[in-house]
Amino acid sequence: MQKRVFYIIFTLATLLLTACGSETKEEREVMTVARDFAEAYFNYDFDKASKLLTDDSRKWLNFEASNLTEDDMVTLRNDGQGAEVDVDNPIISGDGATVGIKVSHFHVTDSLAGGGHLEEEATFAVGLQRQADGRWKVRMEGPLRSGR
Repeated sequence: MQKRVFYIIFTLATLLLTACGSETKEEREVMTVARDFAEAYFNYDFDKASKLLTDDSRKWLNFEASNLTEDDMVTLRNDGQGAEVDVDNPIISGDGATVGIKVSHFHVTDSLAGGGHLEEEATFAVGLQRQADGRWKVRMEGPLRSGR
């Protein structure tokens, strides 16, 4: 009897943990695209980031690239660490999705002051859109701004 109760509790606990911790294939795809984009974007690999954007979003990436100054480039070259990205909380609704991204140790451009600085941590909400071919791409409606 005691073994049977243990077996039932163990089975229920396993099912509960499996159900709560599982992600759908679609959520994994959205998170992968968002992570790959954020790692490229915040480490200034604009070529890679561009491939993960919708066509109409590339103008915002070009805008960000045009705001980089020589001082920014020196800061980036002297920083051996690079940005670290953590992605979570995908919310998918039809052909759109939003993902929360926490970025640590990243460079922020500052076109008004003439040079950027390193930021320790900030959070961003990134939107994605399913394309006609079924792939997910990041949709930017402006430069990424943090919610801190």
